[in-house]
Amino acid sequence: MTEGMHLTKRRSEKIPFRAIITFIFALFAFGAVFSSAAGGGESRYIIKYKESASYLARGRHFDVVSEKEMLSLKDKDLLEWYEPDEEIALPDETYPPNAVRTLKSGEEEPPLSAPSLYYASDKWDLALINAEPAFRAGALGEGVKVGVIDSGVNKVQFLTDSILPGACYIEGGTEGDTSDSYGHGTCVAALIAGLSDAGYIGAAPGAKIVPLKVTDGKYLYKSAVCDAIYSGIDDYGCKVLNLSLGITSDSDALREAVSYAAEKGVVMAAAVGNNGSTAVRYPAAYESVIGVGAVDEEGNVYYSSNRNESVFITAPGSNVKTAGKLGGYDYKSGTSFSTPFVSAAAAVMLGLDPELTPEEVATILAETARDAGGAGRDEEYGHGVLDLGACAERLKAEKDPEGDPPCEFISDVTLVNHTDGDIDCTCFLAGYGEDGSYLGVTSKRFILPARGRVRTDTPKSSYYGIFLCETESMTPIAKPRKN
Repeated sequence: MTEGMHLTKRRSEKIPFRAIITFIFALFAFGAVFSSAAGGGESRYIIKYKESASYLARGRHFDVVSEKEMLSLKDKDLLEWYEPDEEIALPDETYPPNAVRTLKSGEEEPPLSAPSLYYASDKWDLALINAEPAFRAGALGEGVKVGVIDSGVNKVQFLTDSILPGACYIEGGTEGDTSDSYGHGTCVAALIAGLSDAGYIGAAPGAKIVPLKVTDGKYLYKSAVCDAIYSGIDDYGCKVLNLSLGITSDSDALREAVSYAAEKGVVMAAAVGNNGSTAVRYPAAYESVIGVGAVDEEGNVYYSSNRNESVFITAPGSNVKTAGKLGGYDYKSGTSFSTPFVSAAAAVMLGLDPELTPEEVATILAETARDAGGAGRDEEYGHGVLDLGACAERLKAEKDPEGDPPCEFISDVTLVNHTDGDIDCTCFLAGYGEDGSYLGVTSKRFILPARGRVRTDTPKSSYYGIFLCETESMTPIAKPRKN
């Protein structure tokens, strides 16, 4: 009986040991299968077919295949180039030691705040980029489509009227699902086009956001980003693309996608990275992309913002107020959140002049930026700190070299005086019949009060032209209103 009990015990010791060995092998096997299924390592390749084999591309700019397929195509000499479809990580949100992260509106009053009719006092970022003149002039990026290549965008209350249909480029994802479970993309989008009851959150509140979803979390595939670039241009007509992301190495696939955007006249802004180092990130390092670094509330380069030749310009990226992924407010830091200010500035400029090329947008950004650091361009600030108001004023001056006149027709029959003094005016009305015949001209003299308005009498049954002059000199003081 005793011997039998010992025998049973020895058997019970051997069985778990075998089971453990079997389990370990099973884990390795499962890991290999899981890695292959997830496309991990070098099992996925981005490829471009040679011109002679372009029929295999099925109209796509590139293809994504397994390593086995890539090797087979390479052996047949059908590939122009190939590269691993590596993973990209969205830049980490960064905070300096002992930083205060405000989670609710109003808990902290940032050092730079300015009273404004357009935004709340804790939007120090809009004050820092001098947004007031652009907003006052109505330069809001009205209708310009900005593609946000990110984790999706939620329809939170601050973006309800700003979001257009977009697409999902995640392998196995639902085509039209652009919801944002991670939150990164929603925070970025609100800094471009957010609008709340308390005022503007974004620097281009009239722009339209096209969500181009490439991830459900922190990590994404390079091929998804390339897909989103091509599709954002070809399928959704985006004029600006925001990429708050980057990779550490050059890439044929990404470089070609960026070149395609430049050829199509699309402005691209990308984060330079949050390592606080001299390491470059792509696509920010490409010549046709505007690389964006971050500054803090005092206009100093943020501690984690990368410093290198890819920094073209800087913008607020420290504790900036934006929309939370599920609504309400959140405060974010890093170059992911400085980049959308520059994308918004591009939208504002394109709203004023849709014919601007990416090179012209970049030139205006550089020439109007507030210089910081060393004189001229440097690796910390690039050309300086974004000045949105100066960008808008430059374009308005170019479109109207004489500047805005002191008075303006705000409707067919109503005049407004923008100055602080009364103006002695003479208004001339030239009338024309429906057949184009000249009916004559009448005039009326009146005082247009300081910051006031006057309604003129205009016949409704004829075509006419209204001309306003200062009475003594007969100098025009408003642009003619014609019907």
